Amino acid sequence: MLVRYYHDDLRKVMVEHLGSLEILRVDAASLEKVLCDFFVKNNIPWQNLVSLLMDSCAVMRGSKTGLETRIHQHCPNLLDVDGDSCHHIHNAAKKFSEGFDGYLERLFSDLQVDHQWSPDQVMYLKEVAMILNLPVSSPQRGFVNHRWLSAYDASMATHAMMPAYQVLYYGFLSTADKELYKEPLESIFTKHNVNQTARVEVVQDKLAKKGMTPQGRERKKRICQKLWHEETTTVLQLSLYKGVLAILKDYAMIFQGSQTLVHKLHDRQLELFLACLACFVKAEHITKLSPRALRELVLEDHMLLPSKDVYVGQEADTFRSQNPKHALLVPFLASVRKAYITTAVYLQKKLPLNSPTLIALSALDPLLRGHSQATLQLKRLSAMLNHLLPEDQDLSRELVQFSVDLTLPRYKEGDGMVDWWGHVFHQPGKYPALSALAKCCLSIFHGPRVESSFSLMNEIIDQRSGNMNVETFNAIQTAKYVLQSRGQTAVQMFERSDSLGESFSLQDVVNDGPSPEEEVVHPERPDPGEAEEAYHSDVEAHGIALDDDLPHITLTSENFSLSCLCEKLCVLLKFFTAQ
Repeated sequence: MLVRYYHDDLRKVMVEHLGSLEILRVDAASLEKVLCDFFVKNNIPWQNLVSLLMDSCAVMRGSKTGLETRIHQHCPNLLDVDGDSCHHIHNAAKKFSEGFDGYLERLFSDLQVDHQWSPDQVMYLKEVAMILNLPVSSPQRGFVNHRWLSAYDASMATHAMMPAYQVLYYGFLSTADKELYKEPLESIFTKHNVNQTARVEVVQDKLAKKGMTPQGRERKKRICQKLWHEETTTVLQLSLYKGVLAILKDYAMIFQGSQTLVHKLHDRQLELFLACLACFVKAEHITKLSPRALRELVLEDHMLLPSKDVYVGQEADTFRSQNPKHALLVPFLASVRKAYITTAVYLQKKLPLNSPTLIALSALDPLLRGHSQATLQLKRLSAMLNHLLPEDQDLSRELVQFSVDLTLPRYKEGDGMVDWWGHVFHQPGKYPALSALAKCCLSIFHGPRVESSFSLMNEIIDQRSGNMNVETFNAIQTAKYVLQSRGQTAVQMFERSDSLGESFSLQDVVNDGPSPEEEVVHPERPDPGEAEEAYHSDVEAHGIALDDDLPHITLTSENFSLSCLCEKLCVLLKFFTAQ
C-alpha cells in the first residue's frame, strides 16, 4: 500500500510506503477484512479516506461485491475517481491487436526467444546493423505482452531493425528461397550503401550451419515467413502499430509519471477518445458532441470514413495510394476497421468521459482561475469533500476572493501546478478551507505508481532472500520510500554534526509528523488476478510467491505520520544484526 500526501515544509506531493500485508486468499471479502484490520491497528479513521484508485477487475471495482463497493459501507463519502486509466489504455492496445490475430505479437515473441539464448546470433545481428548503418536494438529487450504498451515499443524497434533482420535471416532461407530473394537483398545493400557484402555472406553461412533444435528450426521458419514471404503484410501492420499505438502511448507516458496531473485527467481522456475516433470516423459526427453524447455514441456505417481515407500510418498510406488495387489491401483495411471499432467501443465503456468528479477536479488548473465555471466546479468539489473541510470557515467567500486575487503569481502552461498551489497554501489565514480542499485533491493517485514498487521489490527479494518475512520486507520498503520521496540517502537524512558524541533516538523520526487523527488517506492498487490484467512483475513471472499488494493510501495532511517507521527500523536493525 502506498500513501500520497502534500508535505507543507517541502511544498511537494510525496508518495511513500504505508504497508505490505500477507494475503493467502485474494477476493473482495478477504481484502476488505485485511484493510479494516490495518486501519484499526494504525488508528486511521475511515472518514479520512479520500478515494481509491485500482484497476477495474470485478474483485476491486465490481458494482455489487467489489472491494470499492464494500469500502463505501465504511466510508460513504468516498470520492469516485474511477479505475486506473493507464490499465485501460494498455488493455485498449491489446484489444486493437486482436483485429490482426496477434500477427505482429507472435513475430516479436519469436524474435525475442530466438536471440535470448544465442549470444553469437545477437553479436552477428549487431554487426549486420552496423554494416547497414542502422541503430542497434537487441530483441532480447523487445516484446513482453504484459508490459505497458510494449507492442508499440517492439513495433518501433522492429521497424528500425527490419533490414538487419532480413539480411540476418536470409542465411536461414532454403536454397530456392535465397535465389528468389537475391535481388531484394541486393536492393537492401544498395539502399544502405553496403560495401562489406563478403563479410555479410560469411555471417549468413555461419548462421546457416548452426545446430538447431526442432523448435528452433520451426521458429526461424516462422520468422523468415514474415520477414521475406509476407514482408508487405508485416510492413503494413508495423506502420499501423507505429501510428495508432503512439496515441495510446502518449497518454500512458503522461499519467504513469510522478507529476501531479489529476486536473488533466478529464481533458486528456476526452482528447484521447476523440483522437482514436478521428482515425476512422468523419470529424463532423464527433467534434461537437458533449462528453455525455460521446459516452452514448453509437457508430453507424454512414459515420465512418471510406477505406481509402482511414488512418493507417505513413508507410501504409503511401503503399495504399501507390497500389490501390493490391490484393492485400482489402483484407488489411477490413482488419483495420474491425480493430478501430473494437478499440473505440472498449474505450467508450471504460473511460469515465462524463465523470462529475473528474470534471470538478479540472477546476484545480490555475489557468482556469477567474472563470465562473471554475468557481462553480470547486464548489461542487467541496460538496463531495465537505467532511474533510474546516467547519468554521466560509469557503464560498474564499472562492470569490481567490478568483480575483491579484497577489497570486501568474501561471502559464508547463509550470508546476503543485508549486503554484504552494503559494496559495502559504498565505496565513487567507484560504484555510480552500487549502484543505486543494491538498486533498492534489494527493489523489491518477497513475499506476504501485508498479514502480515492483522494481524496488526486485532489489529486495531474490533467490537468496525469497524466505524473507513480511515484517522485514515491510520495513525495508518503508525506509526506501521515505528516503526516495525526500531525495536523500540514509546518511543525509540522519546526519549529525557530532557522529560520536551526539545522541540519536528513533523517537525523533516518530515525532516527524502529525498524529493519526490528523491524517487524511487515499488508497489505490491494481489487482494481479484481473482477468484483463495489464501488468505482472518480473518476480511474479519467475514464480516467486509474493504478498498481494493492497491499495495505495494517500495522506493529504500537513505531513506523513511516520509513527510506524520507528518500529520498522528496529526490525531492520535486528535483521541486519542477525546477519
